[in-house]
Order: sequence, then C-alpha cells, then structure tokens
Amino acid sequence: MTGDRAHNEFPFHNILILGMGMMGASLAMALRAVPGFNGHIHGVVRSARSVETIAGYGLADEIFQCRVPEEIDRLDVSGYDLIVLGVPPHSIIEMLPRFPAFKGVITDMSSTRREVHQAFAARPDLNFVGSHPMCGSENQGPAHGFADLFHNHLCLLLTDVGERKVHVDSLERVQAFWERLQMRTFRLTVSQHDEILAYLSHGPHVLSSLLALWADAHKLSNASTHAAPLPITGGGFKGMSRIAGSNPEMWTDIMFTNADNILHALKQFRNMLDEVILDFERRDRADWTNWFRRARQARNHLCGIEEEL
Repeated sequence: MTGDRAHNEFPFHNILILGMGMMGASLAMALRAVPGFNGHIHGVVRSARSVETIAGYGLADEIFQCRVPEEIDRLDVSGYDLIVLGVPPHSIIEMLPRFPAFKGVITDMSSTRREVHQAFAARPDLNFVGSHPMCGSENQGPAHGFADLFHNHLCLLLTDVGERKVHVDSLERVQAFWERLQMRTFRLTVSQHDEILAYLSHGPHVLSSLLALWADAHKLSNASTHAAPLPITGGGFKGMSRIAGSNPEMWTDIMFTNADNILHALKQFRNMLDEVILDFERRDRADWTNWFRRARQARNHLCGIEEEL
C-alpha cells in the first residue's frame, strides 16, 4: 500500500491549481522548487485582489479569476494534463455537476473523502484520483504558503470512486506527482480514510477547540492570564490548542462532510472521559501512574516515536 518510486520525468507538465490559498500557493512554490520541472503552472482564484496577490508572489505563469463554484462552467480547462482542486469539499461537490469536460487527471487535497467521491461517482467522464496531503497550517491565505510544506509528509491516496476503482495508470501518475514533491504515499479506501481521520485528525480538532473554549470560560483563568505580564498558558496548553486557531469555515466543512465518523469517535471519547473521571474520584495513585505510562506509549506508537530506554 505504500509507494517510493522515483521518476526521472515529471508526470505532468501543464498543471492548473484551482484555488490558491495556503495549500494551493504552497503547491505552486513546491512545484517551482522541483529539480527538472519545466512545466507550466496556472492558477484560479475568486477575486481580483487574489489575482494581484498571486501575481505579486510570482506563483503562476497565468492566473484566472473565476468565482468557484458559481462560475465553474466558464473555465477553459483544455490544454491541462492535471487539475489540482485546492478548494473546500463543499465547493467541489457544488461545482461538479457543472464542471467542464476534461480529458486529463483531476486530484484534490481534501481532508474528507466520502461526499467528494460520491460527487465524482456521478461524473464517470472525469478521471479523478483523490489525494489527501497530510500537512497544513493553522494560518490562512497565500501569504502563508511555503515550498517545504509537503516535504517529508504523508499523502494518502484513495483507490476508489463510488463503486469503482480508480484507473491504475492515473493513480500511479498522481502518486509519482506527490513523491516528486518529497512526500511519502499510502493507499487506502475512502471508508478507511474517513474512519481513521475521525480519530487522528478531525476528532482531535474538535477537542482542541473545546479545550480553548473550556479554559476561556473559566473566569479566574481568563482574567489572570490577561492581567499577567505574559500569558499564563504553558507550552502544553499552547500545543494542545494550536489547531483551534485554524480556518473556521474549512473545519465546519470538514465536520459536516465526515459527520457520522466524527460523532462516533467523539462518543467513544466521552465514554472514556467518564471512565477517567470515575477513576480519578477513587484517588488511586498507582493506577494513575500506569495510566499515564500507557498514554505515553500510545502517543509514541501513533506518532512513530521510539521509546527511550
């Protein structure tokens, strides 16, 4: 299920990045930095201001203004061999019924899969391979893009679209595309992806956001950290609440396009939290030492960190 193939020739030469926020801008920067890439990069943005911003950074050979999804049928996509969708899942879903005919390969960077793939299943004429680069930032907009965003991160590749498998040749080309950007790749199905990400990404984001709201609602903590010469928040709180600073619109979209899996994961978390509270009420110090030890081991296992001897 993994891939580490190296290709001398870049798999695509005329690339359209539809949506150039932080991820799309970073993708353009990363492509510019690939040795041997001499293809063309075109970008699509919604506003005239974004056109000026992207042009100012020199991220694309040509930039088009198009209100996506409303005006997607106006876009001329002929001449490209790859389109990368850098817009939120709901925008992808809304624009697909009017998406122009296209003979090349389409991929995306969405964090949830089921509803996006269902929408593409209704357009079997489009050659789609789903991608989820496991990287990003809590910051928004092209000004926060950087060329190394994808370097040494994982990209999940989806092997199915609705009831059918993706074209093997297209899957391998998209895999080679991300690997040339120094990503590692891993293949899995849509259902596997959304269930796993509910536990390892989407659910944790909800918990990070709840942590920020929970602490902020405590009046003494709130007042004291503002009155102190520096915030009283320690490194632990800053680390655990960091992703609560992410794009609210994007995360609302993620929540409601993977709702069933996230709800199931949060209910399991609630049950485990209830058990933790009951155990804490018993004040058994030995059990807690073991609990923290198991938690450390679980964290190291999930994050691929070797245990210190």
